[in-house]
Amino acid sequence: MAEKKQAKSKIKIVKPLKKEVKQTKELLSDLNSKINNSEVSEKDKRLTLIKTHKKITNLLLKTIPYLLFLFILDVVMLSVITVLFILSAFILDGTAADIVRYILLGVSAFMLAKFTYMNWFSKNLYFKKIIVFKYKSKVDRKKFRAVREISFTPIWFLIFFVASNFYITILVNFEIQQNFVSTGDNKVLIWAILRTTIDMMLLPSFLNSFNKIADKSKAIDANYVKLIKDQYFSNKSLFEDVEFEDNYLNLKFSKNSLTSKNGLFILVNKDDLTRPDQGRMIEINNEILDRYKEIWESYVDLLENRMKAKFNKATVHKLFWLERIYDTIFLDLFEI
Repeated sequence: MAEKKQAKSKIKIVKPLKKEVKQTKELLSDLNSKINNSEVSEKDKRLTLIKTHKKITNLLLKTIPYLLFLFILDVVMLSVITVLFILSAFILDGTAADIVRYILLGVSAFMLAKFTYMNWFSKNLYFKKIIVFKYKSKVDRKKFRAVREISFTPIWFLIFFVASNFYITILVNFEIQQNFVSTGDNKVLIWAILRTTIDMMLLPSFLNSFNKIADKSKAIDANYVKLIKDQYFSNKSLFEDVEFEDNYLNLKFSKNSLTSKNGLFILVNKDDLTRPDQGRMIEINNEILDRYKEIWESYVDLLENRMKAKFNKATVHKLFWLERIYDTIFLDLFEI
């Protein structure tokens, strides 16, 4: 008896997102009560649909503090560059203007190098991520963490990086051309080298950003759309007819002959885990599955209610981005 009690005490779990799950259910309940109420106007129903699912998706999107700090820092540095340019070009003159100009070029060079590095190595990450689930626990006195974070980058964020690069490049070229390039052979040669270097650095960066924007604008993966999204009315019970594969490596959806990607769930190897540990890992996997079920129910609700009313262009645009958040989660889940 003592051994059994000791085995159970080895496992400690912090249940995640309990508050978010409760809020989601309450929001959906309120939404459907209004949607099905004949006394509520169609306009109010449309507004409620948008507001409700915006709140639900905001529960999925979590701010990453250091990424938010970097974004704010970029905005501040761009503001500083703008102020320095105005001072050097229109307000100051003489030695003071030269000093400010050198500071401007130094800060601009740093920002261009930073943006180039971030674009080359895809480090320009949005300051929010989709958190599907997040667990912290202890198994046999060892720390255990299960989390699913998905990067989600809106188009405006990518446009911000492209526009920032473009803006700073114009200021740098203007300052150098206006104040440092003369007809002297040496200065012309230096300028040619600098200009070529800047172009070589920025061209791949711009191309990478443009490609990302193009990818974001493309239709969602064809198989996902045809098998799941466009067939949502036949897939309401998609997560009810599901079972885990051996060792909980992935999910198998019998209705559609679909499987989930490997690595989303916790591998339960019976040869390496004690019975209490196995039981808790299985329990966590079931909780993760329940989390996906809840998100799918929210998404089906949005798709169903979207078809019941006509929306103006602005509202359609908002709906599109709400759907993209859900789409990102399920594109990450399914092996299609």
